[in-house]
Amino acid sequence: MINLKKWLHNHTYTSDKALAEAQLQQTKARILLTIASLTYVMLHAEYFEYFMLEALVVTVFYFIANAAALVILRRRPLSIFGSLFYPLLDVGIVTFGMLIDGGHSSGVYFMLLPIIIGNGLRFGNPLLVFAQVSCLIGMLFMTVYGHYTLELPIDITLLLWQVFTLIAVPCYVYLIGVKLENAIKQKNTAEEASFQLLDKGPLPVFSYELDEKRIPRILYSNAAVQHLFQNKHDFFVGKPAYALTLEEDTQEMLDFCRTAFFEDGDQAQHTPHIIYIRGKNSSGDIIKLMISAMRMHLRDRWVGVCFMLDITQRETLQEQLETMHRQGYMSTLVAGIVHDFRNVLTNMIGYAEVLHMGSSNDLEKGQINEIIAAGERGSDLITHLLKLSKNNNAENHVRSFTKADNLVQPLENIIGLTRMQLPQNIKLISQISEPLNDVAISIIEIEQILLNLVNNSAQAIKDCGFIKIEIAMDSHHVLAKPGHPALCIKVIDNGIGIEKNDLHNVFKAFWTSRNSQGGSGLGLTMVQRIVKLHQGDIEIESDPGEKTCFTIHFPPYIDSDNSNQEHDSAAYNLHAPKKKHGGFDLTSTYRILLVDDAPDILKTHQAMLSRMGHSSTAAESGKQALELFLNKEHDFDLVITDFRMPAMNGLELVQELRRIGSRIPILMVTAFGEDEQLQQVGQYQVLLMNKPVTMDKFRDTIAECTAGKPAA
Repeated sequence: MINLKKWLHNHTYTSDKALAEAQLQQTKARILLTIASLTYVMLHAEYFEYFMLEALVVTVFYFIANAAALVILRRRPLSIFGSLFYPLLDVGIVTFGMLIDGGHSSGVYFMLLPIIIGNGLRFGNPLLVFAQVSCLIGMLFMTVYGHYTLELPIDITLLLWQVFTLIAVPCYVYLIGVKLENAIKQKNTAEEASFQLLDKGPLPVFSYELDEKRIPRILYSNAAVQHLFQNKHDFFVGKPAYALTLEEDTQEMLDFCRTAFFEDGDQAQHTPHIIYIRGKNSSGDIIKLMISAMRMHLRDRWVGVCFMLDITQRETLQEQLETMHRQGYMSTLVAGIVHDFRNVLTNMIGYAEVLHMGSSNDLEKGQINEIIAAGERGSDLITHLLKLSKNNNAENHVRSFTKADNLVQPLENIIGLTRMQLPQNIKLISQISEPLNDVAISIIEIEQILLNLVNNSAQAIKDCGFIKIEIAMDSHHVLAKPGHPALCIKVIDNGIGIEKNDLHNVFKAFWTSRNSQGGSGLGLTMVQRIVKLHQGDIEIESDPGEKTCFTIHFPPYIDSDNSNQEHDSAAYNLHAPKKKHGGFDLTSTYRILLVDDAPDILKTHQAMLSRMGHSSTAAESGKQALELFLNKEHDFDLVITDFRMPAMNGLELVQELRRIGSRIPILMVTAFGEDEQLQQVGQYQVLLMNKPVTMDKFRDTIAECTAGKPAA
């Protein structure tokens, strides 16, 4: 009996649950085909009136038996007896219909083929063979009985053809079934092997499916999950997947599981999704998890599978994040110090040079030379300090950009890692609106911005609260170009907020309203520095005690044709320098437009230029310099400008001069440490010189910049 059950209930095709469903389908199909056959017999059968009573009894019994099957199959599969009985019942009613319709030549004969093939396709070859033999015996018995009792004629040729059909067609289906069974067995074997591998593997894994409310319910968890959360298998089964996470991360886990389950496309089952989330074990300890989810076809249905990695103890990651913060703070701090100190050295060395040229006392000249040498050593020291403070990966700041394809997943990872650093009482919500476009900033610098802004928001939340990150493209912002929207990043929190009187202070280095909480006052300064470095825009809106929103925009990255720049470069070609003593003409004098926002630097440089024999007109801003340049009363031979100035900086002044078509030689002098942005001046044929400036360096650089320019 056990072997017979295994032979008939073919688990290669079905599990117990699927067997009941298949038998239910077969029963419904049997009823419909029987109704069609009875209708045909009633309208066509020659002996229907003769067998009307028997037909009524058989039909009533048939439908009662099938009604009973419908009730049973909603609870459990049919027994061995039922599995054998119902195909025989089908054969009986079909052969009876053939009898009263004239024998084996009746059209009802064709109903035997669905009986055989239907059982074979739904339950495998064993029941196909059983139904086939039953149909052959039933048809032959009906033919013999009809011939000797009702004297129905027998067409031997037709009968042989019918027998052949009942043998040949099912045999063909049988061969197809053998191949199908082999394929299904191999698939089931592979699924079982995968399941056993997951069950015994060291990586925590659980599977889930969505209920009628689209809540992910856990179907299975392996031993590693039970060990990680310190609970038994029965604790997890049937629970929602977000039961593994903190309450603050419930919605994130819910959205994550749904997204992985409803992925479209043929590759959906091979495309993993990743999220960083916080969980809690039975002891109440917080567990930081990286979860990868994908959809798989397992045991005749689609399920979601989540692979978990405990990253709670990954100190290396924490050290990397801390190192990144230290480097950013140090870079911001040192860049400001270098800027101010170079200006101090410029004044000191400049006035010392002027004094040196006006002195006739050899002792005084020697002492002044010592002052100049000390200033130059100081310049070398702070230059070295600046190099030490720079991020070693400097290429990320030189013409940096990120392609759209490389934005979404890194951003999700960054936000996930940021969530790991938050206290338990803070909920982090993220919303990335796709598609994203190419943007003119590196993903590493976006990461620095997000980490600092989220850290700033976390410090502003006293008790429970939330932080929301929104990332999308903005085609209406001033930084957007036609067909190229700007990247918009918003970080919103419901912390204590920023008082209106303090809004202008938040970006100042070392200013903080949370000294008691360990605030350094450099996080927002670094954010502003990165935004300005990439010519972005940052705004703050704050309603104290309610909400604070930082909104940042970055310009799109447009891969323009370099040939235009090369053409412009060729068009503006300085004449070959005049070879004099030292390589350049050091004797010519020029009318110079001198631009710097620091009055003391202007005085120093004017004094030095005067000693060299040049005449200069001073401007304390880029806008004032542009007005002087456009004034027809002035005819300048050279522009010397500072780089970092308010309103219109030196680079913007250069761009405006080149836009109006001027080819005047330009020398840019800077004390700021952000040399990466200054790389852009090369495309405008501008010579660059760092502060502090000595008389000799000033003279040589002016001669180099004006090589080929006629003297005043």
